[in-house]
Amino acid sequence: MSLGSIVRTPEVIVIGAGTFGAVLASLLDRPPNGLRVLLLESGFLERTEHIQNPPALDMTVPPPFLKPSGAEDTSNGGGWWRLPWCSDSPSHGLAYCVGGRSLFWGASCIWPTLDRDNTRHPWPTQVAQELNTRYLPAAAELLGLTQLWPHFTGQLNTLLRGRLLAAMSTHHLSGVETLDRHPEHPAAQATRQVKQIRRVRRAMDSNANHLALRLHLPMAIEVRGDTDDPQLLRFSSAAVLAEQLRDATDNLDLVPGCHVIRLWTKNGRVTAIETTRGLIAVPVRTLVVLAAGTIESTRLVLDATAGNPSAALVGRGLTTHLRSNLTVRLSLSAEGCKCPGGSGAAALQLRGIRREPRRPDIRFHHQITAYGVGSLPDEEAKRLWVNTPRTDVESLDHALRTNPRDLVVTVASAAEMSGDSENSVTLLDEHDEFGARRANVRLAPSAVDMRTWDALDDSADATVAVLASGHPYEVLRAGRFTATGGSTTTGPEERREPLGCGHHEMGTLRMGQDPRDSVTDSNGRIRALSNLYIVGPAIFPALDSAGPVLPGIALTLRLADHLRHAVSRGGKSHVRQANL
Repeated sequence: MSLGSIVRTPEVIVIGAGTFGAVLASLLDRPPNGLRVLLLESGFLERTEHIQNPPALDMTVPPPFLKPSGAEDTSNGGGWWRLPWCSDSPSHGLAYCVGGRSLFWGASCIWPTLDRDNTRHPWPTQVAQELNTRYLPAAAELLGLTQLWPHFTGQLNTLLRGRLLAAMSTHHLSGVETLDRHPEHPAAQATRQVKQIRRVRRAMDSNANHLALRLHLPMAIEVRGDTDDPQLLRFSSAAVLAEQLRDATDNLDLVPGCHVIRLWTKNGRVTAIETTRGLIAVPVRTLVVLAAGTIESTRLVLDATAGNPSAALVGRGLTTHLRSNLTVRLSLSAEGCKCPGGSGAAALQLRGIRREPRRPDIRFHHQITAYGVGSLPDEEAKRLWVNTPRTDVESLDHALRTNPRDLVVTVASAAEMSGDSENSVTLLDEHDEFGARRANVRLAPSAVDMRTWDALDDSADATVAVLASGHPYEVLRAGRFTATGGSTTTGPEERREPLGCGHHEMGTLRMGQDPRDSVTDSNGRIRALSNLYIVGPAIFPALDSAGPVLPGIALTLRLADHLRHAVSRGGKSHVRQANL
């Protein structure tokens, strides 16, 4: 839709149709009492589902790069991916398309721990309570986390889970929390899944303790079809938005190819939005929501609040996750483990805590995926597993239907940062191709972070040793599996992701109860501007090692409920000519 064809005043303008903006716009449009929503997106509606539903092998995340790339650059991910900011840390940038990075993400969702003691910036008490009791379970339902998949409940999963449980019971995994400290699997929290859980538990192990389900990795994947030939569909917000647009309520207008350059403000509110397709006046009663990703949303707020003393904290407190990936190959033939069909797959998790004297606990986790490679040629298996940390292994469905000769295990590890470094987003004097000041991202680990990273890698090594159970294994290095002689012996540069490549930037517009220590209030509204809200990880005051999608979607659901009450509808007529 073009701006000129919009004839009604929007009640909410959402900037960015990525992971959270697309979901928010869809929720606000739904009856009863749907709001009139104008959704602005810099990119276009390229796909309505994840790139692996079915696999689109030509659509991948490009390698990270340092220099900013403009809209005319089509060399990165077919032109979808661009880096609009400057940084010393390489980054993939943003996916400029409807659905954003949700078209490419890995789908695993570790359950977050929000109500923690001694955190530097705690979540507002009421927000944490509402998320834990209502919005996190609702988000898990929306993402599909409440399902249990036949692929990951077979013999191989039971074998590897048993090894982890044995090591945990004898404290052979340093720092890993006891089983009762692992959160319940979302499927166990969904009452409608009780019968399914009982069936799966019987299939896994008739004598298994129900706590063992807590080691299963929650993943935002919907399983359709029969057991012999299932279709695995990964969540993407593009699919949510496309479905809502097909419902044709006439309340939701999507304007693609509309890049937001800056926000105009006056008297403490956003009065206009400058875009590449013209200037959009913001009516007095209209609310604006920024959902452009943490860095871009922060850039727009920095520009809009320049010189405002109440916005002094904007851009400070940037954080992300420390991430490492370790992939090994071992043989199960010596144990006679036959895993036909869907049994030759496993998806598990381990959660841990690292402690230092007189410091808050630092949380970490390992996501463990394992597949039987079977009779695939070595070169093909190698190529598939090189991309395992970035490309979802569920796309390798054909590899699950063979008796595995080799087992490939990937341990994707993440830990929270300490917050000691002065990481931030600021504005440069340099301007982009649209005439806007570029954002500059400072993101570097502190000394505490480096010690955490070392401990994280050591814990991953110990986890692999437990899974191998004394058998030799090979480590994936530079695209080749190499014999190790019993130890991983991989250096940090071989397994650690650059901080800018994790897509988990957060905290620059953090919410809080105290205006002196937060940028947004408990509803995500910018304190310096009365009609501007933020959705996404930028407003997280803190987060453990869990990824941002699950808590971000939970906050999106909560904001949708708030905006339905916050929108002021004066007079009898709700439809007026828009001043566009």
